[in-house]
Amino acid sequence: MMKKFLDVNGIEICIDDTEEGETALLLIHGLTGDKSTMYPVRDMFKDDYRIITIDTRGHGESTHPKEYTIDDHADDIHGIIKELNLEKVDILGYSMGSYIALRAAEAKCDDIDHLVLLCTKPNGKTSSVARLLKEANLDITQVTPEEMMQVIIKASVAPQSLEKVESGELDILKLLNGEEAYELNAEEKAAEDASLANFDNSNDYDKVTCKTLVIGAEYDGINPPELGREVADGIDGARFELINDAGHLVIIEQPEEFQNIVNDFLKD
Repeated sequence: MMKKFLDVNGIEICIDDTEEGETALLLIHGLTGDKSTMYPVRDMFKDDYRIITIDTRGHGESTHPKEYTIDDHADDIHGIIKELNLEKVDILGYSMGSYIALRAAEAKCDDIDHLVLLCTKPNGKTSSVARLLKEANLDITQVTPEEMMQVIIKASVAPQSLEKVESGELDILKLLNGEEAYELNAEEKAAEDASLANFDNSNDYDKVTCKTLVIGAEYDGINPPELGREVADGIDGARFELINDAGHLVIIEQPEEFQNIVNDFLKD
């Protein structure tokens, strides 16, 4: 695996590139994450695909601008593809990464073959975390990091998975924090939040012409599956798959089913 720093849209984007495989699969991480949080997905598909994991702008080892938007993220995706001299790629975006992936496809699809949107939603008019804290009767301005993490974990996994987390049988930190653990400071987190505030991908579904798969998880309290189904219903020809007995951390809760669904789609 080769770490690379690409000059894209006036900033540096850090990527990991396995450099082997006929078809490139580009993975986009979720909120507060970095490329290493997608290594579990990389490891599922690295035998069949050239895997490119990225630190989106504002994250990991990429440049951390003071301000940026979801459209900047989308432009970066196409810039990465161009910098790597790739004609077309498959893209899998997880949570925040799925919002970015969809916005990139809405901008243009001529360099995207397959699009996988995992645990997605159509817009950011309501913050998932703010909604969860309100449901838990916690004040977002006074909640402690420990209280917030407990709320997020409970909303992220299926009931049976929560038992495994509490017993130590299921380690969720690798997916939540990654191997590189680049924590955002308060200013960087504020920039991340601002980039997603009030985003709305629902107005340009008709511009998505690549093959599209949306995957939801039965117990996802962060982005409930009905929101993913709404996205799929809006995109012409898109397919929706629901994975049962899993939550927002479906990648590690039901890894085999997730891998099989994505594999079948990418080979279509």
